[in-house]
Formats: sequence, structure tokens, C-alpha cells
Amino acid sequence: MTMKTKLLICLGALLCVAAVDAVKRLTEMPRAKLTVKVLDEQGATLSGAMVTFNFMDPATRNAIQVEGLTNAEGIFSGEGQTDGVMSGGVSKNGYYRGGFPFTGFSGLENGRWEPWKATYTTNLRPVLNQVPLAAKRVRAEIPLLDQPCGYDLEKGDWVSPHGKGQNSDLIFKVRRDFKDWFNFTVEAEVTFAQPLDGLIRTLPPEVGRYSSFRWERSAPEAGYAAPHAIRFVNRDPRTGQKPEQSFDMTKELEKGYFVRVRTMEQNGRVVSANYGRINGDIGIDPRDTKTCMILFTYFLNPTSLDRNMEWDPKRNSLSGLSWEDSPRQP
Repeated sequence: MTMKTKLLICLGALLCVAAVDAVKRLTEMPRAKLTVKVLDEQGATLSGAMVTFNFMDPATRNAIQVEGLTNAEGIFSGEGQTDGVMSGGVSKNGYYRGGFPFTGFSGLENGRWEPWKATYTTNLRPVLNQVPLAAKRVRAEIPLLDQPCGYDLEKGDWVSPHGKGQNSDLIFKVRRDFKDWFNFTVEAEVTFAQPLDGLIRTLPPEVGRYSSFRWERSAPEAGYAAPHAIRFVNRDPRTGQKPEQSFDMTKELEKGYFVRVRTMEQNGRVVSANYGRINGDIGIDPRDTKTCMILFTYFLNPTSLDRNMEWDPKRNSLSGLSWEDSPRQP
């Protein structure tokens, strides 16, 4: 018997053992059962929605997918084996894709995951009136410190001479005191070009909590205020001092702003303005940069007085954006 033949025999034996172990592991994994109830935006039950469960085995990275359509009561139940990791989603033609409020299993009991057959309720939001918006994830270094620097939301760039922008929709003035990565203070003030421009702090409506489209469909007509201050302070952990504010991009969807810019009025009435939305907070970070990084994701309606914020991802009025600069969700 040649050496090559022996190696092939050994390899085949190892593959057989691995296959047997995988089957044994699968048959020994505990079972989980979940129920999802799907409602529409008004709270009525939604039938015919596709619910998908991915029961994961972290050791093999294999997913056992279970899916099906909701019944007349908007309900679908699925069951599968898992080592305790699971994900899933809900979808239907004409609706934004959604999730459901599953936060994990509480533990094992009698060879199955608890809670067993728990019901998780979620809403699917219909796609109503998507329009082109200027949408961008901004990760830009501010051109100058201690001086006003305008950013043009419609052009997606700093205002000339630092970029191709023409209108100072957001005006950033940043002060930076940077000693090292553990000892710095950076502050920014956001102001606006017109007296009636400004921001309104907002939270996603409850109906959008698990939806890929999380926000209100229309920006408020009034109530905008300025200026807006941002502060990010870090201190050496060896001193025992905690950061006063730490910007965390992973939490960017927990809050946001509506914005109004280029606002003009006549006889006490707004006659022109552009409305937009900022997903999450406006972040500033002085690390790994000579000045300071400005970080935020925005959507601007380029049509004056149109407050529609339902973006069509296939129609971004900003062209030539990289994958990193393109928003992921509407």
C-alpha cells in the first residue's frame, strides 16, 4: 500500500468520524420553540408574513432554518435544535423587513430551552411613499479647529474652500485639547446659517422599534432649535475618573434628530425650507486625527417644504458614495 493511499484512507476515516460526531451533536442538542405574532402598523393581525428562525450551533457555525407564514391570527410557531443561539426576522412584500423582541433563553429545563413556546409580538410597517433623499454616513475630519466650518447636506461635503459644498447647513466649531488617547477633551457646537434653522431631538416610535424603517415618516413642521452642543471627555483609567461622555456608534439608532435648514419666511410664514433626519447622535472623536472626526448619518429631502422622510434606497440624490458612506437602512 502506497503512502498516498494510506493518507487517503486516514483522511476518509477522519471525515467519517467528524460526520458521526456532527450527527450525534445535532441529535443531542436541546430543542427550542418560539411563537411570533405579527401585526400591521395599526395593530391589526397580519397574515401571510414570512417568519424565519435560525437555530444556531456555535460549535459548527451551522444554522438550522425554520420558516413559515403567519396564519389568519398573524401567528407562526417554529421549533428547532440549538446550543442556545438563535436569530430571525419577519418579511412580507410591500412591507419593511422587521424583527421581533427575542432577547435570549433563560435556561434549560427537561432538555429544552426556556421559555418554551413564548410569544413575541412585532409590527411590520408598510412601504407607503418612498422618495429620493440625500443620504450619507459622514465620517469626515473637520478642516479647522476653533473656527466655524460649514457642511452642505445636499452636496455631502464641507463648504468651499474645504470641499464642494455651497450652503452651510450645519456649522461645526470644534475645540480640542488632546494629550493622549486616555487624556483629552473635545467639544463641538453646531449652529445654523438661518435663524429658523435647527434640530429637534426624537426617538423612534414604538411601532418602528423592530423595523428596518424605524423613524416617523414625516419631519415636524415647527419646533426646531439651535445651537446644539457636543462634549466628549476621556480620562486616564488609572486615575479612577470615568468618561463624562463616550460616543458609541453601536447605539446610534437609539435616538436621533429631525433637522430644518435653509429656512426662509415671509410675513411670519415659512415659505421655503429643507427638512431632514439624523439617525443617532452626532459624534466627535479626536483620536487618530490631527483635528477631529465628525460622525453622523443623515437623510435630507432636497425638495423645499417636503417633510417626507421615507427614503427610497434605490434613489439616493448623492451619487458616487462608497459602501462605507452609504446608509444601511432607510
